[in-house]
Formats: sequence, C-alpha cells, structure tokens
Amino acid sequence: MGTPFNKIDEGFSEDTRSQSGSDLITRTESGMVESSESEPGPIPLPSWILNLSEAERSEFTYAILRSLRTSSIAAIVERLNPLLHLDPVNRLPSEIIFAIFSFLPAETLLLTSSMSKAWRLRALDSQLWKQAFHSEGWVADMTQIRAFEASERSRVLELRERRRRVRRADLDGDRPSPKKRVVQESGLFGDGSQDGRNVQNTDGPAESWVEQHGVVEADDSIPVIEDAMQDVDFHDSRLSPEATTTSRDMRGNNIMHPVPIYHYDSTIQSPPISADPILPPVTPTLLQSGSGNEPRVNWQYLYKQKRRLEDNWNSGRYVNFQLPHPNHMEEAHGECVYTIQFSGNYLVSGSRDKTVRIWNLETQRLMVPPLTGHKASVLCLQFDERPEQDIVISGGSDNNVILWQFSTGKLIRTLTNAHTESVLNLRFDDRHLITCSKDKTIKVWNRNAILPTDEAYPKTTTTPGTSFPPYIVNMFHELESQHLHFKPLKEYSLMMTLNGHSAAVNAIQILDGQIVSASGDRTVKVWDVRTGICLKTFVGHIKGIACVQFDGRRIVSGSSDNTVRIFDRVTGAEVACLQGHASLVRTVQARFGDHPGNEDELEAEARAVDQKYFEAMNKGTISTELTREHRRARNAGSKDPKDIFAYGAKLPPGGGGSRWARIVSGSYDETVIIWKKDSKGKWVPQHELKQSDAVRAASGTRGRSPAQGANTQPGNGAPTPMASFQQLAAQAQAQAQHAQALVAQAHALHAQQMQAQLAQLAQNSSQTANAVLLAQMQNQNNQGQPAQNGDAQPTTNPAIVPLVQPQTHHHPPHHHHHHHGLAMAIQQQQQQHRVFKLQFDSRRIICCSQDPTIVGWDFANNDRDIVGASRFFGEST
Repeated sequence: MGTPFNKIDEGFSEDTRSQSGSDLITRTESGMVESSESEPGPIPLPSWILNLSEAERSEFTYAILRSLRTSSIAAIVERLNPLLHLDPVNRLPSEIIFAIFSFLPAETLLLTSSMSKAWRLRALDSQLWKQAFHSEGWVADMTQIRAFEASERSRVLELRERRRRVRRADLDGDRPSPKKRVVQESGLFGDGSQDGRNVQNTDGPAESWVEQHGVVEADDSIPVIEDAMQDVDFHDSRLSPEATTTSRDMRGNNIMHPVPIYHYDSTIQSPPISADPILPPVTPTLLQSGSGNEPRVNWQYLYKQKRRLEDNWNSGRYVNFQLPHPNHMEEAHGECVYTIQFSGNYLVSGSRDKTVRIWNLETQRLMVPPLTGHKASVLCLQFDERPEQDIVISGGSDNNVILWQFSTGKLIRTLTNAHTESVLNLRFDDRHLITCSKDKTIKVWNRNAILPTDEAYPKTTTTPGTSFPPYIVNMFHELESQHLHFKPLKEYSLMMTLNGHSAAVNAIQILDGQIVSASGDRTVKVWDVRTGICLKTFVGHIKGIACVQFDGRRIVSGSSDNTVRIFDRVTGAEVACLQGHASLVRTVQARFGDHPGNEDELEAEARAVDQKYFEAMNKGTISTELTREHRRARNAGSKDPKDIFAYGAKLPPGGGGSRWARIVSGSYDETVIIWKKDSKGKWVPQHELKQSDAVRAASGTRGRSPAQGANTQPGNGAPTPMASFQQLAAQAQAQAQHAQALVAQAHALHAQQMQAQLAQLAQNSSQTANAVLLAQMQNQNNQGQPAQNGDAQPTTNPAIVPLVQPQTHHHPPHHHHHHHGLAMAIQQQQQQHRVFKLQFDSRRIICCSQDPTIVGWDFANNDRDIVGASRFFGEST
C-alpha cells in the first residue's frame, strides 16, 4: 500500500519536520540516546503505526499513556523533556546564531558565555565582538590592526621556516639524537610535561650534544622569547590551565571557531594532562589564531580594554605627564606655547619663542632640533606624518606661513606675507590649505599643481565677498572663446580670498568641501571651498567666538561669553549651550560617537521632541513668552518641553551622539572641563581639571637641575636659556609674593608711617619682576589672543583684549606709581596657566598654556593592557 508521503516530486515536501514520521524516528534515535547513553535503544514501531496520520498517532499515544501507572507516565515525561527544550546553539546553523547574538548587548553576551561550553564558543566569537565594538560608536584603526597582524604572521612564518631548516640539517646528520627525535615527535603544542630547555636524560650522546649546542631551535618547545607574540604564547608547554586545547580536540565538533592563543605565564606550572580547559580562556588575550593558525587580533580583548579605558574617563582615573621630560627641561620652549597638535605617537607645538618643535610622546623628547624660521610668535600649525605627506605647516604673527618637512624639520617653503596681519589659524586637507587672519579674511591655497579642468580648481563667481586672483581662469568664458591651452596653477598658489567677517577670523575648519569659520564678530559662517559662496551664517553667541569644530552634522564653538554652543549644521538651530567656565573659552573639541548611518534616527528623535513641545504648548502647560531668566539659562540638551529653545532642527536637543559622547573645553579660567550627558541628556561638567595642578603633578623632578639630552644644543654644562628663565621667574615670584604680603600689612597700618618702606620695597621687587615681564612681552603686540570685540556691535572693529596690560612709560602723577610694575608681576603669576589649545583622543588630553611646558592627562592610567590596546583605537567624530 502506498504511503501518504509518496509524491511525484520527491525532492520537496510540504510537511514540517515535526510532522514527519522520519523526523520522529530521528528524534527518537538521536535525542533519546543523548539523554542517556546507558539506556537500551528504542523499540521499532510497526509500519501500520507509522502509516497513521499525525492526529491518529497522537490519539493512539494518549490512549496508551492512559493505560499506564502515574509513575510510568512521570518517567516518560522526564525522558521527553530534552525533546521539548532544544538547545538552539547545537541545532541551528552558526550563521543564524551569529545573527541572533549580534542583537545582544555586551553584558548579556558575557552572561550567555557562562551557559555551557558550546554557548561560550559562540558568545565569544571575535567577529561578534567586532560588531559589538562598532555598535558602540567606537572606531578602530584598521591600518594599525592589519599592519600588526601582518608583522605577527611574518614572524610566525619565519619561526616555522627556521625550524624546517634546522630539521633538514638534523636529518642529514650521521647520528641523530634519539631524545631530540622524541621531542620533535611530541607535536607542535608539546606534551605539556616538560620544558625543552631543561631536557634531562641519561643517554650519553644526546646529553653531550645538548651541552655543546644548548637549546635546539628545531625543537617544538622553542624558547618563549622567540615564539611569543606580544605577551601571548603561541605554542609552549608552560601554559595556564585553560590553555591546553589543541586543534585535535576540536575534531568532530561542527562548531566553526578558531583555536585561541593564550596568555603565557612563566609562574604557572604545567597543568596535569587530565585538566579540563576553559575554551576560550576566562581572560581574553590580544591575539588568537584564525584560519590556518594565522594570528588575528582578538576583538573581545579590544572591546574589554576600550570599556576599561572609558571607565577611567568616567571615574577620573589618570596620570599626568609633560613635554619635555622632567629630566630634560632644556628641550622646553622658552616662552608660552600657543598651539599644539598630536597624532599617534607624535606631537608638534608652536610657541611665542618663534619656534616649532616636534616631540615623541613615548619618550617625551624632541625628535629633531627646534624648527626656526618664523620672525614672531607661532600661532597655529597642522602636520601630517604619513610618508606620502611628511609635512608641517605653521602660521604666525609675522604674517607668514611656513612649510616644513616633518621627518627632518627642514624648511621647505615660506609663503611670505600670506596675510596682511597675524595668521591666527590654518587647516589643510589633501587638496587645499585654508588660512585665516586678524585682517578679517580667509584665504584658500592649492596644495598641488592643478589645471582649470581639475575638480579642485576654483569655480569663479561674482558673489559679493569673494575675490579671485587675476590668474584664476573662468572656464565658462574660456570654453566660449575656445581657448583651451592652459598652464597648470603652481602648488600653494592663492586661489581665492573670502571676505565676509567684520572682525578677526579666529578659527577655521575644513571638511567635505566646506569651510567653517569663527570670528570676533560673534558669527560662524560656512563657505563652499570651490565657489567661495557663503552658504550659511550662524548666530547665537553674545560675544566674540574664539574656537570652532565641525564634524559634518554639528558646529561646536567656544566664545568670550564663557559658553560652548552646539549648532545644527543644516538648519542653524542652537541645540545646546554649555555653561560652566568663568572666562573666555579658548579651545574646544567634541567627539559624539555617532553610529554609522544614523541620520534618520537622529531626525526622528528630533521630530519626537518637537511633537511633545507642540502638544505642551497647545495644552498651555508651557509659556510661549521667554523670560530674561529663561533666555539666560539656555538649554544644555534637555528634552523637556519647557527647556526647548528651537524646533525644526535635524538634531535632537544636545546634538545627539552615543552614550560615549564627550566634549572637552579649555578656558582662560585655567581649567579644562570634560562634559558628559546626564541621564536626562543634558551636558554637564563631569570633571574639572586644573591646568596648574597638572603642571605640578607632571613636573615630578622639575626642581632638579636638568640633564643634557641627546638632542640638546647647549653644551659645556652652561645653564640653558630655559633654566635661566625659570630661575629668574622663580626669584621674581618670590619677591613679588613677599612684597604683596607687606602691601596687605600696609593697608592695616598708618599709611604715613609705612609710605617710605613700602615704596622702597615695591621698587626693588618690581625691578626683577618687570625684567621677566619685559622679556615675555617684547614685540608681543597682543599675538596669540583671539581677536574680540567685547559687547560691541558686529559691524564695529574688534577690541583686542591683551594678555597682560603693557606697562606705560607715562605714569600719572601719583605717589604709588612704583606699585604698577608690582601689580603686573602679581597679575602675571595669577594668570600663568591660561589654556590656549587642547586636543584629546581616546586615551589622552594634551593642552598648552602660558606655561612653557605642555601637560597631559593619560587615562590609560599606566595600565599595560590598556596602553597596548589603545594604539588600535581610532578617532570617531
């Protein structure tokens, strides 16, 4: 009799697995056996039962169960439990498990790894943690990772080749050592019972051979110093207990997972052969083996160290450091440092001492002698250490822009009188160099020779505020006249000048063909780099703007109104105002940690906030009129309808970003503030770092006499200019403080009795203090300060706020005129740590100030694992 399962197309069935009789047999034969291997096999069912339908078999089974005792039914239910609760990890394909686990947060993944060995293998899959790493909004430096993996692969291949060469030489010998042959046959991973370097054998020839030649490189138990990979033992018999699993142990397991490489610990003795290893190990390591036993970076390890680093940021755990190293203070700048930039292991600084210096952050030493070429203070710079670029570009108060070779410090080219006044800031990309100046203009230069047909060539327009040099070709007119013979525009030629600001342009940024400029006229402008057209003007600050950052979605700016503000690039709406500084915000940097492609998500969040605002307004729960106090309070990112100042933006209040978003700002109040979002989404100061505290903590042995370094120019043990300057400054400070104390006493006593003594003391102390001040202020002309216009209207000229009021030679007729120099000395000491420029990455904050030394906060906190992993962390926007 034909069964109901017979069909024309035997390669297709509409029945589910649970309805298949064959599946029942399979589950009976596999699931039951898995539950208890000692139980006898299932009784074969008669064919007439298998031919029954699913419903008929169910009724038949129920009738049989009703005929059994309760104890027998309970035993059957116990045996059926494994079939009712299937383990998806063992049943589903690895691709599906990966897709399911990819939705789990890191904390849940770690809990999942404790379920069983099979679940642990899947939950700790390196690619799964790579996806989790990027889902946090973090960025990895894939160039560094690939280079590191390539170097490790090369080293492993070199070791293998070395073994093969020595093995071939041993096989060609007349009497190969039997003991050595045993060691070779013990396998690539060793037998876990002995160290190849401590072979003890009574065999005379083998023992004499070892004594003569030492360790045999052909042995698989190769010394750790040769076979280790960055604190990870590749194959060694002395492994921690969880590191004894070999590739042979994985045979028969259909779970696709690389065999990890584990951390080597010389203090742990060899484990017993019967030890049950934990795979992967409890403590992840930097490297694990991938396909073909090739070393690969372990993404779970990177995720773990990144989280630990973020915990240090949140908890304020760091160590301070300084440039130069405290033992080599002779390498320091001679005067205050106005600008810095660091990338990877390099930092470049510019100072009022007219020099540019290139530092190694690991050694805290100069890489090349100071770069001299500017005739006045160096106010701005940028560098690119990549071999194909190898360049440093700096601008200064001498109105010049100078190009240097990064690797050697050689002066390449000088753009003389690039502006008519001080060059306050510059930025460049692969095509353009953008400079801005106190002369209120922005200039665009080409970095490479280009033709009018090239994409980077400017497109001339008649837009007001944009001017082009006469040699710039108008392609539209040239095509009409059919004059198509062009000479290339030489590199670093002026392509256009942007006129639109009514005060000094203090800061600029360039990204994706757009220039963002900030000025003392209280505005931020966005320009098209090809046409020079001003695309949008942002207003909101009530005083001049000193710094700006642009990431494509947001504009973050710092101002003399003591605030940091965030603007939506598309609509120009102010989405956050951060208040916490007590003086001008001179420098700011933000990292929002956006998830890739989340523009629609941010806009949807902004629309939801707008909707709540309109609903509250219609209900009358919020006032439509803003009070003066409300306007002054602003909104630091709250989504509460009563705190909303603008609607229709593409960004939600606060600017969006991940939970790791961070803003760092530096001010003339001598503080660096780290801003984080609270539970309500408002930006709040998380940590307030004192520049003066960092200088003291980082100096360490600063009081000792500085040692001469490898890159030091002075010789013969003579005191360096820096040492003399510090000695003179310390003497002036001591005398000024002593004089200040006596002045305070003078106010409590009769002025007539103390007049002569006070005047004499003030005169003596001011002579030393003014000598220091004159050395610092000579030819200063207010350089290094962002041009301000205070509370004046944007159309007025900027009123420059000087660093220290210069001493006049025309004193008013007053008998306390000698106190003027003393007051200047006291003021200088009180304002010694104004922050001029800062930059941070995933690990460090580094900033410069009026102090000649550069200080930093390292949130790796001297943790070796975090320091080692941080080189693989990239920088997100």
